[in-house]
Amino acid sequence: MTSSDMEMATSLQYVTFPSLHDEPLAIAARVSVPAKEGKKPAVIILHGSAGPSARETGYADALNAVGIVTLEPDLWSARGIGGGSEGRPKTVIETLPDVYGARAFLAAHPEVDGTRIGVMGFSFGGVASMLVATHAQNDRFLKDEHFKAMMPVYPVASAYNRVPGFEFGDLVDAPVMMVTGELDEYDDDPEAGPKLVASLKPEDAAKIKVHVMKGAHHCFDMPGANVVVADPVSHRGAGGEVHMIFNEEAMETAHKLAVDFFSGAL
Repeated sequence: MTSSDMEMATSLQYVTFPSLHDEPLAIAARVSVPAKEGKKPAVIILHGSAGPSARETGYADALNAVGIVTLEPDLWSARGIGGGSEGRPKTVIETLPDVYGARAFLAAHPEVDGTRIGVMGFSFGGVASMLVATHAQNDRFLKDEHFKAMMPVYPVASAYNRVPGFEFGDLVDAPVMMVTGELDEYDDDPEAGPKLVASLKPEDAAKIKVHVMKGAHHCFDMPGANVVVADPVSHRGAGGEVHMIFNEEAMETAHKLAVDFFSGAL
């Protein structure tokens, strides 16, 4: 990353776009466009159960600095829900029309190269950014197209191919970078991500890289996080308390992973 990249000016706009539901929701979002000539790659950044936070903006700033457009949608406000374990949609799958609506918005944006759009997300949003890598979900919305790169961050790795709605396999031809926390109490297993990859067919496993963030809890990259919350899907579905603790060093590492991953893939 050069100093000129770091100083790249970025324009910020607040927009709305339609989801792809049968009765579309108007999804609010902020879009950040670096001042770089020509059409640019773009990344959708999906928040977690708590809703939009400074976490998403931190990744957006890092990606904007290297010339990548970002879109940060608020998937809760259009539904009139407040977030948290009691205020989120019942399933991640019902938010996928919003994710593909976001992709359609970016593909039509005059500053974006519609062939180079990626997606990342955290926790609930991480699950969404992981499921769109499957033909089963992607092909509901797109034919002969797909996201070009996916980066799920602490996406409850232990739940895939074990919990209904978390079916993962038969992947589109695009790289996936999964980031998990060593101390994440949703998985209760620092090797949950690598174990999932090892359980897949070789042709799917080859598309995925896993980075286990040492000493990191759930929401390690959310500035100010230092809370204990109760969630019925934590501890591999047994439920109970979860520590969410900010780790600045891990956050900075994750920001660099995102920049390197999307710069290479897009």
